[in-house]
Amino acid sequence: MKTSNGSTRRGITWVEVIVVIAVIAVLVALILPASEQAREAARRTQCNSNLKQLGLALHNYHDTHKTFPPGFVMNTDGIYLGWGWGVQILPYVDCLPLYNNISGIFNDGLQSLPELQDLRAHNRIYFCPSNLSSSVLPHALVSTSSVVDGIVMPGTVDWSNHLGRSMYFGNAGYMSDEAGGIQHDAIGEPPSTEPHVNRASLGNIGAATSMEHRYCDQKSFHGIFGQNSHVKIDDIKDGISNVILVGERVNPLSESAKSIGHGTWIGVPDCTTAAGMAMVLGDTSIRLNSGKRLNAQTTGFGSQHTGGANFLRCDGSVRFFSDKI
Repeated sequence: MKTSNGSTRRGITWVEVIVVIAVIAVLVALILPASEQAREAARRTQCNSNLKQLGLALHNYHDTHKTFPPGFVMNTDGIYLGWGWGVQILPYVDCLPLYNNISGIFNDGLQSLPELQDLRAHNRIYFCPSNLSSSVLPHALVSTSSVVDGIVMPGTVDWSNHLGRSMYFGNAGYMSDEAGGIQHDAIGEPPSTEPHVNRASLGNIGAATSMEHRYCDQKSFHGIFGQNSHVKIDDIKDGISNVILVGERVNPLSESAKSIGHGTWIGVPDCTTAAGMAMVLGDTSIRLNSGKRLNAQTTGFGSQHTGGANFLRCDGSVRFFSDKI
């Protein structure tokens, strides 16, 4: 190109423009995944830190009471209680004022909770940052019935946006189908795309109510947390570094009151359903990350982290378990 004084100035050709755009696109393609990986690494680290804090709180509770807290509390007869292990350790996670606010109604049951904003607050220690969901449960069926000989009538009230959410669940261990624990749902056998997934639910769900086979009777579970459980470190015969204390779970996509897999640190609002039991308990018989696909409903463990999930062991250490386990 010639200018008015006769000199020549070279312009940018279309080929050069295309090359520059291509270089920029390649750089963006390289930087964005690396940036997302760095953010996920930070979220996974925060999740790891949350579990370590929960481990410290649980051990402080054990030092004070000489046992780990119950998975959830229930009267054999009387008012349905439902308070979970997350409430029991509030004094050890810098939430003593909140604990003092609600401790006066412990004997009145979870259904008598006051309208405390703290119950709906975003309590970060119970919340994995990789698991994107609201800080409160949109729905939860709450039992307001009395307990008679261990039998509780199903929940009667649907609480919306009332209970603070949790992504961390106490290890209830494994309970055989014959003992009333793991039962297939109405769909029947697992889908062929995931042949090793046990579509199941916690507890004596749907069982005939009798002295031998009662609703909410979790005494046969072989984990750390269950109904009125009081497991001591000395009770753990396989070694405290080899046994899971708490693990994380992916929240299901469904937000209905009956969907299975949501969690709250407050307790079990209704122990007559798998949805209620799974609010604080996790089942080790179900394959890790089986609920990750499409955020399916599950009572097992899993996470949105790539390749596995974080677990707190009974010695207070945290380990990332691969979903190939």
